[in-house]
Amino acid sequence: MGNQKKLLFFLLLLPLALYVKAGTGKLEGVLHGYVTDAVTKKPLPGVTVSAIVPGTNNLKEVLTDSDGYFRFSQLPVSQVTVQFDKKGYQSARRPNVAIREKTSVKLSVEFFPEDVGSNSDNSDYPILRLLDAS
Repeated sequence: MGNQKKLLFFLLLLPLALYVKAGTGKLEGVLHGYVTDAVTKKPLPGVTVSAIVPGTNNLKEVLTDSDGYFRFSQLPVSQVTVQFDKKGYQSARRPNVAIREKTSVKLSVEFFPEDVGSNSDNSDYPILRLLDAS
């Protein structure tokens, strides 16, 4: 009879333990997208894409693949600044990109070569398209 009580007690506590464990996880979201050359419209591989959480030392970096695709799969739920860097291209920043829980944010960027528009500094305002996807 003692073993049956222990088993019943365990079965009653198991759902509670699983609920508590699920509730303590970090809230995370996904940021992904494509980087293309603004002149040729072709994908840009090898672009360093940085996601920075302002006010923290939290920085994550990825490189675009051969299709110009990048993906951050575990960003904290917050506002992040996304920076794009590649030799031969103007650096670009996109501040205040909202990362939401269990949501995928798609950011498509057209990246300007350094020699295009060099007499106007638009590095903080490149052509960016921000699309929310679920």
